[in-house]
Amino acid sequence: MNAEESIETGNVILNGSRVAEFSEKKKVGGKFVNRGIYIFEPEIFGYIEKDKKISLEEEIFPSLVENGQLYGFPCEGYFSEIGKPDTYNRFRRDVLNSLLLLEQKSVREAMEKITKNKIDLILVVNKEEILLGILNDRIIRNFLLKGGGLDDLSSQAMIPNPDRVATLTDDDKKISELLFPWTRHLPIVDENNKIKDVKFRAEEIQKQNFPVVRGKAPLRVSFAGGGTDFSDFFERYGGVVISGTIDKYCHATLVKRADSKIVINSDFEEETIISKESLIYDGKFDLIKSIVKIMDPPFGFNLYLNNDVPHGRGLGSSATLAVLIIKLISYLQGKEYDDYKVAKLAYKAEVEELGIKGGWQDQYASVIGGFNFMEFEQDQNIVYPLRIKEETISELEANLTLCYTGDSHFSGNLQKNLEESFQGEKKDVIESCKELKKIAVKIKDSLLADDIEKMGGLLHSSWELKKISNEQVSNSKIDSLYEIGIKNGAKGGKLLGSGDGGYILFFNSPEKRKNLKNALEKAGGEILNFNFESKGAKIWIVKDKLFDIN
Repeated sequence: MNAEESIETGNVILNGSRVAEFSEKKKVGGKFVNRGIYIFEPEIFGYIEKDKKISLEEEIFPSLVENGQLYGFPCEGYFSEIGKPDTYNRFRRDVLNSLLLLEQKSVREAMEKITKNKIDLILVVNKEEILLGILNDRIIRNFLLKGGGLDDLSSQAMIPNPDRVATLTDDDKKISELLFPWTRHLPIVDENNKIKDVKFRAEEIQKQNFPVVRGKAPLRVSFAGGGTDFSDFFERYGGVVISGTIDKYCHATLVKRADSKIVINSDFEEETIISKESLIYDGKFDLIKSIVKIMDPPFGFNLYLNNDVPHGRGLGSSATLAVLIIKLISYLQGKEYDDYKVAKLAYKAEVEELGIKGGWQDQYASVIGGFNFMEFEQDQNIVYPLRIKEETISELEANLTLCYTGDSHFSGNLQKNLEESFQGEKKDVIESCKELKKIAVKIKDSLLADDIEKMGGLLHSSWELKKISNEQVSNSKIDSLYEIGIKNGAKGGKLLGSGDGGYILFFNSPEKRKNLKNALEKAGGEILNFNFESKGAKIWIVKDKLFDIN
């Protein structure tokens, strides 16, 4: 284990057998790593407050070290942290290497390897690691009983060209057929018969209980109706939204753990460890904490996150992330939620539990996918997936340009202003939102009728009404970029999301795109190429062969 990995496991400085310093995943300079195997005297309970959930490593061990009551026992031998894909893959390669034995090595050396590895398998290979045969304790015993010697070559004792061998191209079904019901170890070779991996039946059985689940959920662009999906509005006046998902996604991989610890690794925050027993909303992965609190999974997990587009750009990323995490956890819980239930849980986690103001459209858009016309009423929400011609979608893609303004935003603050306007029944805000509903219907009709020429003007009207509904939705930079867009070929457009930053969606002819792109980029805008996505959030079980151990 290298120095970086030792930090990940926590490390220890010993003074004799007494622990002089203990650090949980922080560098202290010790040469010992914490293997996490603890033996306590009953007095340990004196350090633990009654009915309080605690972390031994972070809260109790420092006190024990200070009082000279924590001891360590060095253990020799191989140790590897396997909580991450890269370290797990390295461990798998180390195991494979320990099983390899060159053909000119003796039977005695094969027996020594079996004893040392505590794995009843030897793969006999040549210098190129081409699989020649296999050995195990039973095969060696039979060889010796028939007159063979310990100093004979392993190639003389091995079973040559074993029939129970899989290839890299074999699917999971084929591998299962070869492993079950009685094969304990299954060599995996490439097209040249070079050994690449070994499948263990016990490990495959374990995987059925601790699977790796991956998924992705699409972001969205909202054409019109945003704001009318707020409960404070649609419960009185009804709401209407039309949107489409795009080929930009939130990605996540969830690895079930045997304990209750939750470890989150993402491309937008430092790695964070969460205790299910003491969930505190502190600004770090609060949305995930909220989901965990609501769903209460009876297991811990490692969660790996990455986004095609950073948060806070008006594409519904927070709701999209919530939808994806809910689908991953519910799968491992054995619960099959329909799309409406997933959207409801995502809304509950973000809006009701965390108190972040917002509407319903993003949750439905991400879980269902495609173009959707949504109606919101006091007693029910209904989403109508639109069957739009492929050529219409292609033409729409050719006529749209996404431009990032250079500023992200936190939608909750802006949405709070809108909600307060609804609650205060501000007439101009209410009337502008009613008009936004009409525009959403017109955009829906134009898409279904293959009449997208009207889109430019409709988007522009949507944008003007949005500025009336919330005075803080725009700023000088957004106004400047929008004006530059109109002067350079755009027929209309609107800011996506709650406002004050994010992406502007322009409608322009393909012939004007180059001039529009150059002008916007010269003014500091960033163009994002995209296509529409017809599918919603999806998850899948990760096949083991997708983890490359070489």
